Amino acid sequence: MENIFTLSGEHPPDEIKLVVSDALEKQTDFAHTRFIKLKRECKAFEKQYGMESEIFISRFESGELGDDLYLFDWYAAFRGKTLWEKKYNILQGIVWKA
Repeated sequence: MENIFTLSGEHPPDEIKLVVSDALEKQTDFAHTRFIKLKRECKAFEKQYGMESEIFISRFESGELGDDLYLFDWYAAFRGKTLWEKKYNILQGIVWKA
């Protein structure tokens, strides 16, 4: 599926490309930083509680683990990691056609 973007304004395409490229690069770096931070948090929970995050999520969502506060922190870290990884992969995959 190919999307077409329409640019309006009086700026030359090269200037627009430079500004958009810079914005994409910064947002990509930000998404990567957030992903790595949350991935580390998940790894710390995994080490502390001896369970992989994917197994934790399954057991937590089934109600098997209870409702201690740390469980919600782990859940938020895992969901955040998943979200930022997806954003990073999308942003990283944007390329300019000549």
